[in-house]
Amino acid sequence: HPCNPCAAKKMKGCHPCNPCAAKKMKGCHPCNPCAAANPCNPCNPCNPCAAGGAAMASACFVPRLKGAGGCHPCNPCAAKNPCAAKKGCNPCNPCAAANPCSPCNPCNPCNPCNPCAAGGAAEITDAEAGDAYACIKEALAAAYAKAGVASVNGYQGWPSFNTVAYQSATHGGRYVNNYANATGAEAYGRFEDVGKMPVGSVLAKDSFAVAGNGAVSPGPLFVMEKMPAGFNSGSDDWKYTMIMPNGSVYGTTNGEGSARVQFCVDCHVPLADMQDSLYFMPEKYRKNQ
Repeated sequence: HPCNPCAAKKMKGCHPCNPCAAKKMKGCHPCNPCAAANPCNPCNPCNPCAAGGAAMASACFVPRLKGAGGCHPCNPCAAKNPCAAKKGCNPCNPCAAANPCSPCNPCNPCNPCNPCAAGGAAEITDAEAGDAYACIKEALAAAYAKAGVASVNGYQGWPSFNTVAYQSATHGGRYVNNYANATGAEAYGRFEDVGKMPVGSVLAKDSFAVAGNGAVSPGPLFVMEKMPAGFNSGSDDWKYTMIMPNGSVYGTTNGEGSARVQFCVDCHVPLADMQDSLYFMPEKYRKNQ
């Protein structure tokens, strides 16, 4: 079916109500486009950065896109499917009505494989990204402060390393900004020549989403803190924390919800030996430190 290529009951390894059924299969699978072995795959159903929760409203918007259509959050096939329901979920998806909360249901607003879900699918210009961040940055700081995570207090006053907010596929298509505290700023500014970050370094990446209709909504704050040796050998002694835009802590390494941020560890740790588990923004967005 054009809205459900996995619907054929006779296909091996596939279930009509679970397009993510072939989780254990390596590489690509016609019933599981998210099955790539790379843990950093933005379509990986285990990626909490891509899920991030349903978008929250804000007063900010991108004027050029305001009022534009965009795609329906419950129907990624809407533009091509004349039978798509305007309300509720796609009638061509037999799973949608039965289990709207399934993590593999394309109607689930937290489904990382649904580019419409988190509202982060819209592409905007650098100038528009700058204006959007200027509008929402105070709201982001106020929201994250509710979590009471002392290590990121006043993070927007730290050195920043990108010239303008840029879109990150591994963070749900959201627009992000990179900050480092005074302890880590000098080393982080060397980018791929970072060596080992000093203990006490804190990196903060705030985020916002832009929907197809131009609405700008807050996203999570992603935090990495370099801890003393022995803190967690599996994470290269980095503590990962994700703070949601409602002020709750989604998870933190060696703390509550540690398993929820294990994806972050799995994605970063392959670079432990080369550049202390760090990825950096595209070169075109880097500030000259």
